[in-house]
Amino acid sequence: MKHTLSCAAAILSFTISTSGWTACLEPGASRVQLQVLGSGGPRASGGRASASYLVWIDGIGRILVDAGGGTKDPFHQTGANFDDIDLVALSHLHPDHSAELPALLWPDGGRTRVSGPTAGDVFPSIEQFLNSLFGSGGAFEILAPRVELETITVDVTNAEPIEIYREGDVLVRGVGVPHGSVPTIGYRVDVGGSSIAFASDQNGSNPSFAELAKDVDILVVHFGGPENSTGMIAALHAKPSVWGQMGATANARQVLVSHLNIPSAEELETRLGFLRENYTGLVTVAEDLMCLDVR
Repeated sequence: MKHTLSCAAAILSFTISTSGWTACLEPGASRVQLQVLGSGGPRASGGRASASYLVWIDGIGRILVDAGGGTKDPFHQTGANFDDIDLVALSHLHPDHSAELPALLWPDGGRTRVSGPTAGDVFPSIEQFLNSLFGSGGAFEILAPRVELETITVDVTNAEPIEIYREGDVLVRGVGVPHGSVPTIGYRVDVGGSSIAFASDQNGSNPSFAELAKDVDILVVHFGGPENSTGMIAALHAKPSVWGQMGATANARQVLVSHLNIPSAEELETRLGFLRENYTGLVTVAEDLMCLDVR
């Protein structure tokens, strides 16, 4: 069941259960679809799982972007199979973006590629992170003989996007984005003429990502901070007006607002107002298990 909400309707959806939104593919659906597995943030999120998104291609869930806490059950509810995943693209190693990976691999394990950032500050590189989980002496060493993970490390200091994965007409690229001192990657997925950009958590100050996201069908942004944010929050998260400016600069056809732990529908509406002052395209507020055609 597909649901695309206008900006006004999305406000109401903030308090509506979406437990029935599990089927992504329907007759007549587009070849590429984006399914939200987790639309919540790091704090209490009204029952939402943390950040995670599944890209369906020709009826198969093939690309998983982030694996935040609580996303295992939504993943299985979609009917997707981890054996079909070609790439797990982790934006950064905060728990609300990466903590569910062991649960997704338990108990059967799996074989896939995992991309992630270089090390920085207190954060390990993606290779060190995976080794600490599944390597010798790792927290989940029990999975070591059951998983085969190819690691793709993205240098977040590189100003230019790099190619992460390509097969047929599927292309995934990534570039480092500013999220305080946290090494973080923004991704773009192209499948033929369809495209999705995942901004992840960032403060929006680096124009490289907006350039990467140019002319995308869907730009996924994370509402981590209010318009009047200052200090550490402002260094970590873009203000709603900045997200609107990015959507306009990128000429995105649609902006999907996610990563929500906003205290009220009124506050959500206020933040959306700042975004809409700067972006005139379609705005959709994410809900767990929501499915969007990518055209």
